[in-house]
Amino acid sequence: MLADEPRNEVFREAIARQAPGARVLEIGCGPDLFWSLCAADAGADRVVAIESLADSARRAEKLARDRAPGRISVVPGLSTEVTLAERADLCVAEVVGCIGGSEGMARVIEDARERLLSPGAQVVPHRVRTLAATVCLADLMPEGPGVSESVVPYVQSVFRAADSFFDLRMCVGGIGYEAIRSTTGDVEDLRFNDGEFRQSGELRLTATRPGRVDGLLLWLDLQGRRGGEHLDTLATQTNWLPVYVPLLAGEQISLVPGDVIELEVSCELSADGVHPEYRFAGTVRHADGRRVPVTAESLYGGSAFRRSPLHKALFAADGAH
Repeated sequence: MLADEPRNEVFREAIARQAPGARVLEIGCGPDLFWSLCAADAGADRVVAIESLADSARRAEKLARDRAPGRISVVPGLSTEVTLAERADLCVAEVVGCIGGSEGMARVIEDARERLLSPGAQVVPHRVRTLAATVCLADLMPEGPGVSESVVPYVQSVFRAADSFFDLRMCVGGIGYEAIRSTTGDVEDLRFNDGEFRQSGELRLTATRPGRVDGLLLWLDLQGRRGGEHLDTLATQTNWLPVYVPLLAGEQISLVPGDVIELEVSCELSADGVHPEYRFAGTVRHADGRRVPVTAESLYGGSAFRRSPLHKALFAADGAH
């Protein structure tokens, strides 16, 4: 992430414009204190950095003493549970998932507005939209899907921690707009400085290319500050990879230009009360009048194991363990 320059430039520019003279709060600073140091260098009056992982908080505190003595205070704990001596004028929170709100940023910022931020405080990023379009992963990967060997230990650790197997949320690298086969639409629109968090509603995608479709591709359009530049993560490769969500139907979906997929998007918080779970349900409406029911989901806790063709291919019965 530290080497992700397209992502860094969006945040760096927003902080440099708004941090001078401000009381700055960073939520989720990690061990590297990246944005807190950026705010201090930009001339922030005071900086408070919150980090939930104890080891990362200790390392961040040492870095603060070495790099910005007396200018940055590190507070261990969850931002939704800590209390601060004074409210901040600027909040930097890179609690952004590959699906924009998937790491619970809407809930985190709502809580920060109530308890940690002054009236009129600005938030970086200003706005995060999650966009969607149809795609055919089978055509993009004719030899079958796979993951790099370096990812396997991480996947195994997730299954061990959960003490069960389930269909993980999967990202796809190395693709761009040439992969999509429909118009685009919004899955969610998070406007952190306007207090508007839309994470449900209608999604209507019209086919623009003929061929089969087996899933939705979700990606981000992120704006660091109001009036600032946008970062489109399908046009520019960043740490936020596009997410592939398998479409489930009773038959193979083949579309011609003009066919429409109409979906109702619902978003509910998972059992932890922070992380959202996304569900899609609707109809493929063909130009000849035929209709096919279709569903999809991307859940925080994962779906039933080997439910989709993608997950059946990735976790074959003879190699799942």
